[in-house]
Amino acid sequence: MFEQLVADAIRNGGVADWARVENAACARRLSAMADMLDKRIAADGADDRDQWCIDNWDAVSAEIAAAQNVSKGVASHQLSVANALRDRLPRVDELFAAGLISYRMVETVESRTRLVGNRDVIARVDAEIAAEISAWRTLSQEKLKSSIDYFVDRHDPMAVRRTEGKSRARRVDFIDPNDGTGLVTIEVTVYTHEAKGMRDRLDAMTATVCPGDLRTREQQRVDAFVAAFNGHELSCACGDVKCLASQVAPSNVVVNVIANEESLTDDAPARLDGPQEPGPTREEMASMTIAELLRDPTPGLVASTRPSVVLGGGMLPAPVLAAKVAKSAKIRYIKHPGDAAPEPRYRPSKALEWFVRCRDMTCRAPGCDVPADRCDIDHVIPYPFGSTQASNLICLCRIHHLLKTFLGWTLDLSPDGTVIWTLPDGSTQTTYPGSRLLFPTLCKPTAPVVVRGTPVETPGRTLKMPRRTRTRAQNRAQSIEAERRRNAAYLATAHAPRVAKAAHLLGVAGDEEPPPF
Repeated sequence: MFEQLVADAIRNGGVADWARVENAACARRLSAMADMLDKRIAADGADDRDQWCIDNWDAVSAEIAAAQNVSKGVASHQLSVANALRDRLPRVDELFAAGLISYRMVETVESRTRLVGNRDVIARVDAEIAAEISAWRTLSQEKLKSSIDYFVDRHDPMAVRRTEGKSRARRVDFIDPNDGTGLVTIEVTVYTHEAKGMRDRLDAMTATVCPGDLRTREQQRVDAFVAAFNGHELSCACGDVKCLASQVAPSNVVVNVIANEESLTDDAPARLDGPQEPGPTREEMASMTIAELLRDPTPGLVASTRPSVVLGGGMLPAPVLAAKVAKSAKIRYIKHPGDAAPEPRYRPSKALEWFVRCRDMTCRAPGCDVPADRCDIDHVIPYPFGSTQASNLICLCRIHHLLKTFLGWTLDLSPDGTVIWTLPDGSTQTTYPGSRLLFPTLCKPTAPVVVRGTPVETPGRTLKMPRRTRTRAQNRAQSIEAERRRNAAYLATAHAPRVAKAAHLLGVAGDEEPPPF
């Protein structure tokens, strides 16, 4: 069937034809994910792995993430959809495989039917949705949800994903456009009364600065938000050393920024086709807004230094770093190890540790972007067989560290920081240090790794894997049951007047006045 869809698309060349091919290809990709999970569960010892910290689901999600170069969270979500199509929604899966519905629609069906637990009920819901869903392709997302909920409500009212659940979906999103401005948007969903308290708190903080503060009200509110989060008051930006509001305690929050040394100075921008012009002093820059710092005053000018990078964040332009960060930051100089000899201990020195973190910048597994300052420093060749030196050390988040240690993920680290991964299925992936583009000097080759013998597999090694107190299946069942109980309470409250009216009509409530509908 798929080959025929491709042939039709090549012959007709229409957008709709290729969209159907894309849908069918996506269905096959998700089917391959479900195959991987089935194979892992059928393997010897799979039952015991359900109690591992990195269980079968985590292991398969990590392999899917590496194959697609996406995060493990994205891969895990796709695996949830794939597993539901195979086990709970086979009729919808048939339409998906034929390219008649999109991944967006399938994903929504899986989400809105997640609370239906009874096998017979989900079979009826699956069949009825499959009979209608092809006609829903033009619906908006909200109308699509309502259409699916109609069939769920017909068969299992307690399984409808109700709007009351929104309060349980409170979240904080950090949206980094990584556009070179050094700015990030934070979106927070909180309760109304909490938002009122936060707004009043920000207004009170902005009222403490003196009239000489030239920031706009919105800039003051943003700075007040950051100050409140860091546990201190808003500092006045009037520049008067006698202003008491300008004296504030430093934050105890640590943010690591990688920068070239020249970015910490007041170097002026350089003209592409002419001599350099003097730029503002550090004192002048400190009083400038971010927009003023980034404004290009003359066509043809470029910054004389590379931007810095916040670990776990985006790029920070050199003028912003010099004026807003460097003046109060603790400076730690990173020295390239060069051909230095291995260190005579398991734990690397602080200098070597921070070189590795700055070289790698993130976890080095494919598709993983956990910041290096939140990663483990791992010996590629286990110590003491592999020495403690830059060419044998790598940043790995805890998940990928455990995958490497216990679940057959292997890697080869080159002296320049390039990593070639070999996954359990035999496929390979290559990753490069995060500093390769902005800080290429950190990727200069270091001394080759010194190997002292061959590591020997320890009997019972997997017994050291951290274990769960509850399996993933138990957690999922508990979550579904809790949401169904909340739905039951909602239905009892919402339908109480109708129940009372019906009881009165049946003579159950005696002579009491019937409540209105």
